Amino acid sequence: MLIGLVGKPSAGKSTFFKASTLANVEIASYPFTTIHPNHGTGYVRVECSDREFNVKCNPRFGYCIDSKRFVPVELLDVAGLVPGAHEGKGMGNQFLDDLNQADALIHIIDAAGSTNEKKAGTGLQGP
Repeated sequence: MLIGLVGKPSAGKSTFFKASTLANVEIASYPFTTIHPNHGTGYVRVECSDREFNVKCNPRFGYCIDSKRFVPVELLDVAGLVPGAHEGKGMGNQFLDDLNQADALIHIIDAAGSTNEKKAGTGLQGP
């Protein structure tokens, strides 16, 4: 399964991607740090039924430790979407082409509300 990470610039998409995959990607507080999509594999931890059936788990994908199965999930980190992208601003619709292959999307938001498309990376607070 391929999951695309979407959101506005400097919202934390690459930070989430790096924490989830342990991939070495550039993280900065200015827009368009991510120009080309980052692709990596993270793992989702779920309970394994091996203990119930009293067998040793040997999954085809991922791995199992102490009745915890780690299921691999592919993640795709793309450039942020800015207002006016449909008019060619920012990366334009290129990010949509990158996300076209994703099975699902995770929308990464800046819950602190400290960035917007005009002040991202400046350290200034939004209105």
